[in-house]
Amino acid sequence: MKKLAIITLHGMGNHTQGYEQAFQQALTAQVSDTLGQRTAQQLEFIPVTYGPILQQPQDALWQAMLQEPSNNLDYQSLREFLLYGLGDAGSLAYSAHRQPQKYLAVQETIVAALTRAFETLRSPDKPLNPNKPVILVAHSLGCQVLANYLWDVQHKRYLCDAYSQANPQLCEFLKLSSAIGLVTLGCNIPLFTAGLDERRCFNKPNADFQWLNIYDPDDVLGWPLKQLGPSFEWVQDKPLQVGNLLSGWTPLSHSAYWNDKKVLASITPLIKQALTG
Repeated sequence: MKKLAIITLHGMGNHTQGYEQAFQQALTAQVSDTLGQRTAQQLEFIPVTYGPILQQPQDALWQAMLQEPSNNLDYQSLREFLLYGLGDAGSLAYSAHRQPQKYLAVQETIVAALTRAFETLRSPDKPLNPNKPVILVAHSLGCQVLANYLWDVQHKRYLCDAYSQANPQLCEFLKLSSAIGLVTLGCNIPLFTAGLDERRCFNKPNADFQWLNIYDPDDVLGWPLKQLGPSFEWVQDKPLQVGNLLSGWTPLSHSAYWNDKKVLASITPLIKQALTG
């Protein structure tokens, strides 16, 4: 029986389908080697894939740019990365305040993943239990997406109210009241909040909840978080050199977190805590 759900969120860009596969295989092998095969079999990996919600209009815009004869676009690979990457972030920020349909659709992908976890972790012969453990792992823009979700659900914005009467146990689970921790990889929240006079973090969903923020010193898109303000002081910032000899010493390390051995070793203690107490 599955006993721990690991929810993953991808980052910015247009190549998001199947992003979790290498991470799932690598972390399962790491847990099997260090905690035992039986423990590894208790893990349920559930990916959140929100990219396709934003990608269709991005694809159309990019193709329109390329097909216009009067346009002169150098550095097309870099332009494409920025259009999809920064476009994701900017579109979500705009949608949250002006056209909430896209923002809500992205948030609903998290609700769907957590609902699946709730059903997967339940014991068939026992009542619904909202206290099953969860670990969340988010990369790049996914860190901001998940932080938005936690803020919204704690402030009764947008989500969860619909579940409060029909299924109060699920509603409690959606608030991550049983989550063990959050691991952020190459988190770029400071890029979106630097100009604010006051930056406020969501509250801990429970007293034991931990936030481990892993960033590579060479990754210009990955940042420490404690300096964002007093409400972020409980975050544990952890610099790690990730990637191989080619990518590990350059900004390309931003894409190297998911199956890096040092990252996997940093997540394993949370798994042990969740399953052994």
